[in-house]
Amino acid sequence: MSILCNIGCKLNQYEGYCLHEKLRTESRVVIVNTCCVTHEAEVKSLKKFRQAKNLYPGHKIIVTGCLAQLKPELFNKYQVIRLEERNEIIRETFPLPDKSRYFLKIEDGCNQPCTFCVVSRLRKNIVSKPVEKIKQEIIWAYDNRFKEIVLVGANIGLYGLDLDISLIQLIKVISKMENLPRIRLSSLEPKFINSELIAALKDLPFCRHFHIPIQSSDDKIIQLMGRSYRRQDLINIFELIIKNFYDVAIGADVIVGFPEETEFEFNNTYDLIKSSPLTHLHIFPYSPRPITPIYRLGDTVPLTEKKRRLWTLKQLIAEKNYLFRCSQKNKIVKVIIEKKNNIVTGLTDNYLRVNIDGQYSEKELLNVKIVKVTQKEVFGMVV
Repeated sequence: MSILCNIGCKLNQYEGYCLHEKLRTESRVVIVNTCCVTHEAEVKSLKKFRQAKNLYPGHKIIVTGCLAQLKPELFNKYQVIRLEERNEIIRETFPLPDKSRYFLKIEDGCNQPCTFCVVSRLRKNIVSKPVEKIKQEIIWAYDNRFKEIVLVGANIGLYGLDLDISLIQLIKVISKMENLPRIRLSSLEPKFINSELIAALKDLPFCRHFHIPIQSSDDKIIQLMGRSYRRQDLINIFELIIKNFYDVAIGADVIVGFPEETEFEFNNTYDLIKSSPLTHLHIFPYSPRPITPIYRLGDTVPLTEKKRRLWTLKQLIAEKNYLFRCSQKNKIVKVIIEKKNNIVTGLTDNYLRVNIDGQYSEKELLNVKIVKVTQKEVFGMVV
């Protein structure tokens, strides 16, 4: 049976699971599925590759993913499966991931002009999965006991651009399906969040959770990033979401230390996050990525300053996240059971990780009362 080392975003993980499924019956094969979205992801991918060589010296090692696409020369003594080739190999494959939630790829590719993004240069062509295929895969996931499906892609807001359909139309179609598991959206660009989308989501068993790559909330930096919105647009989007969903979790991606980001621009981002309903952040120090337009400006903010800004935002969001979790105390929520190292936890639709006493089956959907909240954890009791 093949072995999978999966790194990177939910899209890359889905593709890794599919390739693993395709090669499942092959023995002594290790798949290293790499990522290069940041320098840190590149380092982590190379570390996993070295570990695979050391742990499985007699195995065939296959390297795939975005780093293998960007820098195949790093793996020139090993088989490299590039992204287009991988997509062909896995075209008709439905995976069986070793997770409690099912990641379902609905599209690949991004044509947005973000100046810092290497992934959109590697995944240029927008290819959407036909609606009927998505419906078949939802049924497959349901039949395999998955109670939650996460719709993933390189930029899911672009779904259907090549099929003369839209993400909103897709949501309307699947909302009519029977036995529909709860549906979560992966990262969704601000420009695609509007009242029409919100109305469509209300017809789903929708997870009250948005993840929005805002990256910055200073207009100068947003423009340098090549993004298509402004600070006020973000404020309007947050207001739209909290107006329509109670107890909603809103996460965001933020880059600190972008070229030309001074303390003034950083404070603009800090202030918006502080006053916003954001509950989660993924914070990245800017790392120059080759083949991106902004790469020519170099890395102008010192690493020590990037770390300070990152730590400042981490402290801020830790406080906001704690207050959000406290607001859920004594409420009854539905959780998807997950197990790791014999520890039982559950994930709520609004993205709370809940510790649970007792023995329960993986993938179960249970009613849980939130009974205790600490600075770092949430504890619940099955009811």
